[in-house]
Amino acid sequence: MKRKTGFFFDERCFWHSTGLHAVTLPVGGWVQPPAGGGHAESPETKRRMKNLMDVSGLTPQLALRSAAPASLEDLRRIHPDSYLERFKAISDNGGGMLGKEAPLGPGSYEIACLSAGLACAAVEAVLKGELDNAYSLSRPPGHHCLPDQSMGFCFLANIPIAVERAKAQLGLGKVAIIDWDVHHGNGTQHIYLQRDDVLTIFLASGRLLPAGLRRRGRSRRGRGRRLQHQYSAVGRGGG
Repeated sequence: MKRKTGFFFDERCFWHSTGLHAVTLPVGGWVQPPAGGGHAESPETKRRMKNLMDVSGLTPQLALRSAAPASLEDLRRIHPDSYLERFKAISDNGGGMLGKEAPLGPGSYEIACLSAGLACAAVEAVLKGELDNAYSLSRPPGHHCLPDQSMGFCFLANIPIAVERAKAQLGLGKVAIIDWDVHHGNGTQHIYLQRDDVLTIFLASGRLLPAGLRRRGRSRRGRGRRLQHQYSAVGRGGG
């Protein structure tokens, strides 16, 4: 039997605007507008991935799907109302800075809900047996986001939102989350630090922010449920 891999994607995720930046610095004063590129988390870093899939012939081999945005109930399992209301207010008023290195534009709240919804739908499709495995091209990302604080380009904790919805609606039991990124997924770690039903595994460079691999992660209840490995980052790039 041929295995089915799902690819969850929505063009609107590329419409989340991080504004005019030189990598992470707002343009203006002594910061020169970049000749090419822009913000480190620009739409082009993810669009390039989708374009390469298209021209390589990979896209037709996948089950392409979109999804509905994550509901307010989904978000509330992780984020308090005060944070969600502040996020939406800034989004509705043209955008701004929600947290450290967390710029957003008009409509970013709704796009972030869609990004989280794609992750939720990917998890559910696999758990229901509709797909063997799945990848969600979620933007904005989420693994730096704390329950009440955005940072590092992240506004909603996409993976914890997807995990908690699957637990609430599908009876999902123990879970393992593998976070493989040059930056440590401090938000995901914080959310599950005191939980013994979720194993978190982090593969990240110990030289880059947030510096959580060595100084964080001590928990009596969660002891033995979290694995961390540091590696030396080689090369550079924006996606």
